[in-house]
Parts: sequence; structure tokens; C-alpha cells
Amino acid sequence: MLTDLVSFVMCLSPVVGLLVWRQVEDRRALEAGVVRADIHAGVMRALGGETFLAIDVRPPLAWRRGRVRLWAPSGYEGLVGAAAPTVFDRLPAHYDVVVHCGVNA
Repeated sequence: MLTDLVSFVMCLSPVVGLLVWRQVEDRRALEAGVVRADIHAGVMRALGGETFLAIDVRPPLAWRRGRVRLWAPSGYEGLVGAAAPTVFDRLPAHYDVVVHCGVNA
């Protein structure tokens, strides 16, 4: 009886572990999506509509802070400067901003 219970728990633990891990990953992705939507809405309002400014948000991990990446092509670097106050106003405390501008953006 005890050996059956132990074997059942050992067989079930990887499945439960993967489900818990997936739940944590989904929550992190949802948090990053909410941050991106908030920043995107503020930038669109500040710049007056759609622009060439791209926004990507990576959620924080246990060993690093989250990242908000802003990309602007050559000739449109001013968009980053115009959007920066809005981005920094809406940026959560545990996120950093990374800016890519120019040819290789």
C-alpha cells in the first residue's frame, strides 16, 4: 500500500511541477503584456497616433529586472525622445529601459 502511494506520487510530481511552472510563466507573460499595453497606450496618446516606434517588454526573472525595449529606425530617433517622459512615467519599479536607434535597430 505504501509503495503504491509513493510510486503514484513520484509519477505524478513531474506533471504537477510542469503545470505549476507553466502557470508561473503565464503570469509573467500576462504582467509583461499589461505593462506593454499601458506604455503603448501612453506613447500613442503622447505622439498623436501610430508611429515607427516599436515597444517590446520582457518580464522580470528572479535574477534580473524586466526590460522595456524601444526601437526607432534611422531618422526617427526623435520619437524616442518625445516618448521618453511617457515611458518613464508608466514604467514599473522593477523594469529597465533599453533604447535601440539607427541602422541596426
